[in-house]
Parts: sequence; C-alpha cells; structure tokens
Amino acid sequence: MLKGYMDDSGSAKSNLFTLSCLIGHTSTWLYVEWAWLNCIEKKNRQLRAEGRRELSRFHAADCSSLVGEFKGWTVTEQVEFMAGLIKVFRRHPLAVISYTLDLRDLIAELPESEANPRGLAHVLLLTHIMKFIAEKILSDRRYTDEEITLVHDRSDCDAVLLEAFDHMRNDKTFVRREQFAGISAQRWKDCIPLQLADFLAYENFKVIERESAGHPRRRSMELILELDSFGGRGAKLQRAGIREIKGKLDDESKEILFRNARIRPLRRKTK
Repeated sequence: MLKGYMDDSGSAKSNLFTLSCLIGHTSTWLYVEWAWLNCIEKKNRQLRAEGRRELSRFHAADCSSLVGEFKGWTVTEQVEFMAGLIKVFRRHPLAVISYTLDLRDLIAELPESEANPRGLAHVLLLTHIMKFIAEKILSDRRYTDEEITLVHDRSDCDAVLLEAFDHMRNDKTFVRREQFAGISAQRWKDCIPLQLADFLAYENFKVIERESAGHPRRRSMELILELDSFGGRGAKLQRAGIREIKGKLDDESKEILFRNARIRPLRRKTK
C-alpha cells in the first residue's frame, strides 16, 4: 500500500497556489514519522535547556520567516535545523508531485472561478496529481499491484477534494483508477507526515515564486533535489495549459467542474 500526504501553499501577494503530494510506502512512513519526531524533539531538548519556547510542530512558512514558534531564532540556527530535517528525506525513499498555478490566470481563462479560485485550483491540481501518479508510479511494473490512499490537511476545501477525487475514480477513461483506494482529511496534530507535506508544498511554491521573480532556488530545495532517495516532479500549470483544459470542456463537464469546486455559473445578462 502506498500513501500520499497532501498540502497546499501559496501567497496572496504573488497569487500563486501550489498543491503537493508526498508519496511513500506505508511501512516507510512509520520510519519517516519516527525520524521526524526525533529531529524535533532533539531541538526541543535544546530549547528547554535554554529556557526558550519549544516547537509544537514544524511549520514551513513560519520557519522560513522566523515567526510564530520560530521567533527569536538566528538564521544559523534555522539553517542547522532545516539541515537536520532534510536528512530525514535522505534516509527514506519518497517521491513528490507538485503543481502550481497563478490564480490570476485561472480567473482570466475561467471568469466563473473568481468567486472561489482556490476551490477550482484544488480540483484542477488534484486531477493533475492523480494523473501523474497513475501514469508514472502505478503504471511502473514495480507498483502495478499497489493501491494508494491520499491524505490531506483539513481545510475548507475538504468536500471539494473528496468530490474531485470521486469524480476521477468514477471516470472510466482514467487509467489505474481502481488503484486509488480513497482520500481523507486529517489534522496535522494527528498526522505527523502532513508536516512533511507542508514542507514540500512550501518549498515547491517558493521554487515557482522565485523563478517568476528571476531569483535562484533556495538552498533548502537544492539540498532536497540532490538526494538520491528523492524523486518526482514539480511544475507550473501555465495559462496556456489552463486554456487547453478550458477548450476540452463541454457544457456538462464544465458544470461538473464548477459544481465540484463550489462555483455557481455566471448568469448571462439578458437584453
């Protein structure tokens, strides 16, 4: 059994939205969870000894900006802590699939999404992630007998993701659909691997954001990509790709898409 842990990331400033899925065998995740918790507890022992605030969990955006539970940390301390977390990925084979889109492109091509662009973004990117898993992972002869379950961080898009997943699983043209066993929402407090999913979603989001601004990749992402134990892909769904999706939609499929994303069709103005 394979398990994929999903989380999203993004920024209102850049209008980018990322959905990422981190995949590994169920047995692998047991070791990953132990190693991750051990790394955080090691840091907490140091923080306790120094009379400083301990970490309840790892949160990528807070760690990057040194806010929240990371407030008062030095950059050197942050880098050392991140290096320890990255070692968790080095020891265990995992794969990530991540897609990013610009919400402005989505609204420009599908004006109906303006009321809830994040909802539609969840639907489109989950579809891309599931297709990649089916074509590149489950179609691999090593995994043709495997099933996969998806777990995502609980949010206001839980129902959106569930309905989009069910729609894909019921689509007879979707290859390997029978190997997708299910999808569920959990809280990061109850599901440690979601912290790793948060890490990878944020890092992939920053890759696209920095590329768009003409900046090099963050060193943390470079270290992850250098790992032999790590694979997958990260890509941006360009406006032309959204336009291509739009061109393939008939009235019925568009209605299903918007319904899944909790979007009401635009009312046509009457003369």
